[in-house]
Amino acid sequence: MTFKASFLYALRIVKPNHTSSSNGRKSLFGAAFGIALSLVPLIVVLVVAEGMIEGITERMIGLSSYHVQAVAPPYVFENDSDLDELHELAASLEVLIAGRIFIERQGTALASSGGIRSGALVRAVPPDIFKTNKAFETYVEVVEGEAAFPTEKSAVIGKGIADKLGLKSGDTFRLITARTSAHGKIIPKMLTCTVSGIVSSGYQEIDSLWVFLPFKTGFGFLTDGSSEIKIGIETDFPFSDRLQDAYRSAASFLPAGFRVYRWSDINTAQYENYASTKILLILIMFLIVLIASVNVSSALIMVVMEWKKEIAVLKSMGASSSGIAAAFLCVGMLTGASGLVIGLPLGLAAAVKCNEIIRFGENTVNFILKLWYLICEGNKYVPVHLLDPAYYLQTVPVHITFSEIFAIAAGTLLLSAAVSVFPALRAGKERPLDILRKT
Repeated sequence: MTFKASFLYALRIVKPNHTSSSNGRKSLFGAAFGIALSLVPLIVVLVVAEGMIEGITERMIGLSSYHVQAVAPPYVFENDSDLDELHELAASLEVLIAGRIFIERQGTALASSGGIRSGALVRAVPPDIFKTNKAFETYVEVVEGEAAFPTEKSAVIGKGIADKLGLKSGDTFRLITARTSAHGKIIPKMLTCTVSGIVSSGYQEIDSLWVFLPFKTGFGFLTDGSSEIKIGIETDFPFSDRLQDAYRSAASFLPAGFRVYRWSDINTAQYENYASTKILLILIMFLIVLIASVNVSSALIMVVMEWKKEIAVLKSMGASSSGIAAAFLCVGMLTGASGLVIGLPLGLAAAVKCNEIIRFGENTVNFILKLWYLICEGNKYVPVHLLDPAYYLQTVPVHITFSEIFAIAAGTLLLSAAVSVFPALRAGKERPLDILRKT
């Protein structure tokens, strides 16, 4: 019995027959549908996790740690002449690495407005950073006002701290930090700022405490004890091996005392946490596919029982055991392939429209809960977020990796073949004389 004959026999088993009803064939269709349904969440989780990790990582790299970061030694750059030296150093480094250099002073302070206080991450940055830095231009969204510094005491703040302090564009607030005098006394420093703009990166864990100041204003306000001067290096290859060359060049060029880090050094724990979470989610979804594939085995056993008489006739006419086994193995793989044909397009469509699906789910849940609170509770309703913006991106970037989709398809077919081996071998071992005696 040739493989072609086995495959044609498998098609005959799978092909619907309108003259007679087959419970085994119905079980095969059910198994294929189960595989299709299990593939949808697997593909959606894969695409959403990939997009979420990519979006968060790119924001962390571009808006927080830079691709390569050099931290200046404390108490070295304190006056205007030192700043000129720092700018000359940065200009030379920019030529050496062929990247984009941004100098900033970053520290902590207490922000206060209307009796409400909050910790703040104060960043003294170049006035044009929102236009010249690609990451800022791409990921920073202006919620209110403008991302610019019209005056020396203007401030661009994050949406999180603006909501906490109740600030709008044009409002004033105070920043409070402290410096140590020559006699060792701690003296508070205050700066009154006007909000020129409120911005969001789409990920609150990064931007919730942002307070951007013009570089000269922030440099004079922040003290060495509570801040660091950083040279941020932005390249065109943050995920390439070439970044290591840029890192080594910066480390060897900068004077002693500078500490140089790659983005992976600063964000190692977070990046590994995201990667392990993705693997865990995919493993759970894969187990669902595995369980659905087991249904193929049980359905195939039922088909073998229904087709025993025909198997006996074929073997009596000279069909080999291996040919019969190959036919039922093809049936199992055809069932898996049918599930793929249905499940892959559905999964990809759901993944592409995941943001719309999430928003629809949120709106539906909020409508039901709001109606419930209005009728039964009577107190103030707090909206529900399926993806809490404090921990997740507000909009999930959709990035489909076709190599991973191909791996899912191949894995599903292999699983279907693996679970079909036992029923197929059982069909090949059927004894025609014993079957024909019983019929």
